[in-house]
Amino acid sequence: MAHYESAMALCRKAGYKPELAWSCFDYAATLLERNDAGDRARAVAPLEESISISSELLMRPLADRLVALQEKMESTPLRGPAYPDGLTQRELDVIRLVAAGRTDREIAGELVISVRTVTTHVGNILNKTGAANRAEAASYATRHGLE
Repeated sequence: MAHYESAMALCRKAGYKPELAWSCFDYAATLLERNDAGDRARAVAPLEESISISSELLMRPLADRLVALQEKMESTPLRGPAYPDGLTQRELDVIRLVAAGRTDREIAGELVISVRTVTTHVGNILNKTGAANRAEAASYATRHGLE
């Protein structure tokens, strides 16, 4: 996505308003299409900048596309955060505590769940990550920046 930011910076610096408006539109559209965590929030500023410039310069074809993009932004559901290997949010909470060296009983107390539930989560984590034991799961958490 850095190429969009570079293009927009160049257009701003050179005063190329029509090109800036289109670059902002393309960047916002790409972010909304990808729809990763945080993309919708990142799309707001370039979308607003494109709207402002297209209004100022009476860029009707772009204005029509911007309306469609805004409608898409409002109607597209947010995609949940993607965690590695399909881990759930709760499994992420558990693997962080496993990586911190906590026992099942300590994890249960901290997350206010039963020890049996922790054991189930740890088993799911081992299956999803391919880890053979808690030490490998802790190593996995470190490698994937989950700590």
